[in-house]
Amino acid sequence: MDAYLDSGVIVKLYVQEANSADAIRLVSSHEAPYVLTGWQALEVRNAIRLKAFRGDITPAAMTQSIAAFEQDSAANRWMRPGYTVADVEQKAKELSAGHAATLGCRTLDIIHVAAALVVGAKEFVTFDHRQAALAKAAGLTVKP
Repeated sequence: MDAYLDSGVIVKLYVQEANSADAIRLVSSHEAPYVLTGWQALEVRNAIRLKAFRGDITPAAMTQSIAAFEQDSAANRWMRPGYTVADVEQKAKELSAGHAATLGCRTLDIIHVAAALVVGAKEFVTFDHRQAALAKAAGLTVKP
């Protein structure tokens, strides 16, 4: 496990979006299994459900996308790394204190970068500019 994938990148693997091909290419440059924390898993499922709520996808597409995500999880494409919530919370507090006022970090961005650091990721894959700035400031290599 060398990379942490932002939830937005993971969603693009299961729901067709404008830059889904870019997400697939980036993810394919790493070997499975890919790290999946509880926060990522929750955010992926919720983002897919929100797409249905907003009318971006049909309820049937939502069900199919979540089922595909669950199937990949059951097939060990996604790996639950060992970490403690307390360690992630502590790292998140440090990141918030050091960067939120200057980078405009959102809480979930901070949690994801903190989790990436705690699980030992070297690379952070995201299309989110603020999250990328935080990951870079925290010492992670950022892609794309």
